[in-house]
Amino acid sequence: MVQDQENRYNKNMVYSKLFNKFVFLTIMPIFIASCATVNNLMNNGEESSSEIKEISLNKRLQISIPIPENSKYVTDKTIIFGEGSRFTGVLYLIHDISADEVVEFYRVKMRDDGWSEIAIVRSDFILLNFDKEDKFATIKVNRKVFDNSSSEVTIGPKSDTTINRSLNIEAPDQSEIEEPFSIQ
Repeated sequence: MVQDQENRYNKNMVYSKLFNKFVFLTIMPIFIASCATVNNLMNNGEESSSEIKEISLNKRLQISIPIPENSKYVTDKTIIFGEGSRFTGVLYLIHDISADEVVEFYRVKMRDDGWSEIAIVRSDFILLNFDKEDKFATIKVNRKVFDNSSSEVTIGPKSDTTINRSLNIEAPDQSEIEEPFSIQ
């Protein structure tokens, strides 16, 4: 009788171990696949195919705008012309902080850097417009999952007069400029 109970106990142990292995081997691949899915949600598909680089102190000195700490930039989406105060172009950044924190950073730091805030638009993204001397800046901040965000900073000259002046081209007399069309 004791032998029968011991045999039943051993069979139950064997079945229990087989069941645990089956559950482990079935659930683990699902868990790994779900982690990959979450990772893809965190990174936009376009960003994952691009090279993402840290912004070093040297890079910060070449671009004359404030950038949040620990930001990374996407090389395929970033276009930089000039450096320092002559910087123009598009800088695509990824942040480890929420979109609201990024917006607050830009509103304070751009103002401290001499930029005037012109407008802010809030939608699925946040759009900030700034003005400084002969330049404009448009900053689009996108919300991402898990309090991450990205921003696209576009800086350029306000008018073609600035471009002409930088290329040493005389600006045409305003009376000679023809309007491309008229609105009636």
